[in-house]
Amino acid sequence: MASRAWSSERLAEELTRLGARALPPEAYFHEVSARLRRAVPSQANCWHTLDPATRLLTSEAPAELIESGVFSAEAAPAAGQVIVNSEYLVDDVNTFAALARRRTTVGILSQATRGRPERSARYRELLAPSGVPYEMRAAFVVRGRAWGALHMARSADEPDFGARDARVLARVTTIVADGIRASLRHDAGRHAASEGPGLVILGPADEVELITPPARPLLAALRTRTLRETDDTPPASVLALAAFARAPDRAPTEPVTVPSALGWISMHASLPEGTKRGRVAIVLDMAAGPRVAALRLEAHGVTPRERDVAALLAHGQSNADIATTLVLSPYTVQDHIKSLFEKTGVRSRRELLARIFLDDYLPHIAQRAPLTADGTFAARD
Repeated sequence: MASRAWSSERLAEELTRLGARALPPEAYFHEVSARLRRAVPSQANCWHTLDPATRLLTSEAPAELIESGVFSAEAAPAAGQVIVNSEYLVDDVNTFAALARRRTTVGILSQATRGRPERSARYRELLAPSGVPYEMRAAFVVRGRAWGALHMARSADEPDFGARDARVLARVTTIVADGIRASLRHDAGRHAASEGPGLVILGPADEVELITPPARPLLAALRTRTLRETDDTPPASVLALAAFARAPDRAPTEPVTVPSALGWISMHASLPEGTKRGRVAIVLDMAAGPRVAALRLEAHGVTPRERDVAALLAHGQSNADIATTLVLSPYTVQDHIKSLFEKTGVRSRRELLARIFLDDYLPHIAQRAPLTADGTFAARD
């Protein structure tokens, strides 16, 4: 452990500067861990990105857990399956989705279990067998949207996480959330040709029953480079979506958009008809359209009202038209447009549309400002 720990203020300053660099996700997580340990020591950290709409796991970065010997690269896929089960299939404490809903989005395992960590399925099945008795978790949320999550591990040679550790981590959760958004903005700029949609059918135990050729490069792009998986091994984001889809009351009705080495990938899960229970079909493709445009805007820190303005700009409306549609003053509309330009780093409407609404995708993304019968957007309450 470090003899002189950083204060929460020092950590916040360092992470704010780091977030402004817009590093790729794996590099960003590596740099955050190095700084975080100066304030909150740990044996290893494991990072995830989350889909801000569904809070599903969309990626994982377990390199530190492997490098520190918590588990091997060969055991990493099985460990990932335990994490997915803990999040979606069994009742467990401090799930990332539950933390994201709290006012303070940090949780310590021993506190959540009142000193009896064996109450946690994740502890029984993964942490204890791996020699990790102590765990602290966090969800990184800004403006009510969760962009990432963190698992911090300590060995039996170290003290358990305490109140001071939780306070320091809680101090920087929104800063890290902003950093993850900036990192995803970096990745969202990539474009890749697609062979068309791919299909993967998983059996009840998440075994691959069928895979089409276009699905293979998309699955490969979703895997972390740290893991040495076979071509057919489902990555964590696919396992998370399958687990979510198997619960009928929670099955997503729209595709989940996931960051990857190729850019945004869209995944849609459904339960095929048949006699075999637990089978899940997942269609993968390079993401396009309104969903990606909305994510690009959110990744730039755009507010819901600014998103409405951007949607109307892309629809070709003038400032006066936007003011009428949204029941705002023209001066307020101009302020929103100025803020949009500043957040997205553009200087004109044309640049804004080119940056956000790529490939001629039109702007029907403002779900709370739907189109009316005459083709204009309805005002929000």
